[in-house]
Amino acid sequence: MSHDSISRKDAIKRMSGLALGLPLASSIIRNASAAANDNTDLSKQNQSSAFPNIIPHRKPDKPNILWITTEGVPLSVLSCYGSRIMKTPNIDRIAQEGMLFHNSFCNNALCAPSRATLLTGKYDHLNGMFTNPGNTTNGATHSFFDPSQETFAQILRKNGYKTGIAGKWHLVSSEDQPSNPGIAGFDYFVFKKGAGGPYYNPNGYYQNPSLGSQVIQEKSYPGYMTDTFTDLAIKGMDELKKSGGPFCFTLQYFSDHRPFEPPHPYEHIYDDIQFPEPGTFWDDYQFRSSAARDAHMRIQDMMDFNPPKDYSPRQRRQWSYQRLIRRFLGTLKRQDDNIGRLLEYLDKNHLSENTIIVFTGDHGFFLGEHGWFDKRFMYEPALRVPWLIKFPGVTKAGSTSDAWVQSIDNAPTILDMVGLSVPKDMQGRSLVPIFSGDTPNDWRNSLYYHYYEFAPPHWVLPNYGIRTDRFKLISYYTVNQWELFDLERDPDEMDSLFSERGMEVNPQYADYLKDLLAQLKDLRQYYKDDTGKPVKFWAGDTYN
Repeated sequence: MSHDSISRKDAIKRMSGLALGLPLASSIIRNASAAANDNTDLSKQNQSSAFPNIIPHRKPDKPNILWITTEGVPLSVLSCYGSRIMKTPNIDRIAQEGMLFHNSFCNNALCAPSRATLLTGKYDHLNGMFTNPGNTTNGATHSFFDPSQETFAQILRKNGYKTGIAGKWHLVSSEDQPSNPGIAGFDYFVFKKGAGGPYYNPNGYYQNPSLGSQVIQEKSYPGYMTDTFTDLAIKGMDELKKSGGPFCFTLQYFSDHRPFEPPHPYEHIYDDIQFPEPGTFWDDYQFRSSAARDAHMRIQDMMDFNPPKDYSPRQRRQWSYQRLIRRFLGTLKRQDDNIGRLLEYLDKNHLSENTIIVFTGDHGFFLGEHGWFDKRFMYEPALRVPWLIKFPGVTKAGSTSDAWVQSIDNAPTILDMVGLSVPKDMQGRSLVPIFSGDTPNDWRNSLYYHYYEFAPPHWVLPNYGIRTDRFKLISYYTVNQWELFDLERDPDEMDSLFSERGMEVNPQYADYLKDLLAQLKDLRQYYKDDTGKPVKFWAGDTYN
């Protein structure tokens, strides 16, 4: 196995003790940038990457920002990412008028933790939202988000922006007590308590009574939730616009989340279509860890659609899959419609030419892959998220990038796009240097992931891991089991290269494993993550 001319020792020295390790037969991990070397370099990087210096074609006024976050939408259903099972013309329009990122990933495939990361630019061990709130896990989890911690919304507000948020919030500061969006940096806020539906006439809307108020009042809004939050977002943008100055508005959709409830006009539009099952649909988890076998995510076990009681498990899996995907797509179609309404609002109000649009997701979703629904695992369908950015006059229409993007990059990018310095403790990097079409030489080519929630209803084991261009190494550290995938030869992640329940690796991959373990240790150190168990692989000969 060959290595680059930069040795691991040299890489550690360059990082002033914060080693990032060597990717497999490649260069040092790209996120060991000047931004990570020392505070002075970080400051210089921020100044050089923020406009007006490298964004000469922008309008003189600071741009508005519309940040849209979708819920659990995999790339496989978006036509701008090549989906053939449905069309998403309004989401596609953002890609056609901006830049699409092909390699974008979450840091923790779960709703609340990912949203906390998108706001703060930090992994969950630093932002505090390790898991979903206890009200979604029968009280099994106790993660809290302090709204006074620094968010990009707070920074924007301090620098003259009017800020708003509508939709899913899902962050709590104590048991069953939502974190206050006003303290977190939003002048206008309206959210619904909880994680998902019902979508029609739900209870639990909360809103501040006036712009800038931190008072939270319960409200009631009839109708279909996706439509309602789009209405409230348009109302909010109107209020922010009239108050003067540029605005940043965040719309966080609940769809597509259980109960996958399409609006009435779309309830049956896909009933006549028999959708093909994914290639991994009949996965039996034979060559993977017990985590995959024991997770409660199998489609044949979901009773959401009342499968016939006399069906066998195999028949239930096929029957429920068709109901799931039809309802999932109907729900997503309405979200795409509403994104069209947002774009139309910007057009009609002459805001399109000076409004940045960011479209991303909190996590991906298993839509039948491996016979599952939901997310949580570090496997590709859950790990990958959509990421589109339209920055008028800056991003080239219809452009794409293969640079690796993570949820931690959202906050630094938003700040950098409007010319504000990125705080030194944010762990991501601004994507602004990529907008020209060239990826910086020191950009990351590996990523770190950490999932924590072992709780009902899905009981997925906590895990952390590293993904490089070719390999993915996952540690289920509470049970001392591992999975290793060669993504070149096994892109569907069906055959882990470990045997004996993750205790013995295929001999031809022994050197790769050693290198990946070293990288994983270094990434945990670099991101200051000492949660979970330390990285330690116990070979088979240490067992009786």
